[in-house]
Amino acid sequence: MKFEELKRSLNSKIEWNYVLSGKDVFLLDKAYSLILDKLDVQFRELNEIKFNDLEVDFNNVVSALMTPALMSKYKIVYVDISSKHIKLKNIDALKKYFEEDNFENVLIIKTGSCNENLKQFDTHKICQVDCDEVRAEIAVKLIQSEVAKAGKSITMQNAQILLQYCGFDIMMAMNEVGKLTNYSVDEITKDDIEILTNKSFEYKIYDLTESLGKKNVNKVYEILNDLKQKKNGYQGLLALIYSHFRRMLHLSITKDNIVDAANYLDIKEYAAKKCLEQAKYFKPKKLKEINDLCISLEYQIKTSQITPINAVDMLVLNILS
Repeated sequence: MKFEELKRSLNSKIEWNYVLSGKDVFLLDKAYSLILDKLDVQFRELNEIKFNDLEVDFNNVVSALMTPALMSKYKIVYVDISSKHIKLKNIDALKKYFEEDNFENVLIIKTGSCNENLKQFDTHKICQVDCDEVRAEIAVKLIQSEVAKAGKSITMQNAQILLQYCGFDIMMAMNEVGKLTNYSVDEITKDDIEILTNKSFEYKIYDLTESLGKKNVNKVYEILNDLKQKKNGYQGLLALIYSHFRRMLHLSITKDNIVDAANYLDIKEYAAKKCLEQAKYFKPKKLKEINDLCISLEYQIKTSQITPINAVDMLVLNILS
């Protein structure tokens, strides 16, 4: 199920086993918090068992699951295997546990974006919660709720702007909320967001592409000058631009829907929608030319024929011409 379905699902039925997967750190933590709160676990120091070491032995996990809760209806066993460096031992013990269907306690496994660890489990036996992304309106409500905790407010429109600046990364947006609520008096304004928010690199690529598509020369060079002042200057910028235009080319010619295209490209639905919107500024033939030029310029950088700064400048001039 998607993250936004979790609350309704918990009100209807509590599952014995959950897997929390996806890339958004805030959503992963929020999903765990929602389950924990719904279970109303008493004496958490006794009934919330966590496994989050670099080695997880599932014999120990099953032993914890088979031990009854103390002075509480539920006990949670939480296993964090969201790092690809974690070593998993005796995973067959958990598979045997699932086959017996003799559940007393609630198991929550956090795989995060580590798909290799996710593949270890039969998702028919476990309720998978997808914490990769939520609909824009849900993300806005999460931001408004976080702002309200600080006794402040933010409009839907301004919350959407904050999300865009953060590349729709809710964890990044929440970090910015802390800064904004300390700065603002009562309501977080658009000016507050513009002044204080650190725009994600992803957003800057969107902004640059939008300006290139609209032939807004002044804005293009304003963005490039800003990027040039950063710690690594133009280093790696060409690769990011190439990646974005490659996605735009794919979306301009594919017949897949947004969800399928996002899965194929391994990006968020929001990013896929943004690419599709911006692809309309260019004809597929032009997008192909830009992609070919990016490949050529990348090769020239690697063979020291051109500097990263000159490569980006050449690409920009080609697109604007």
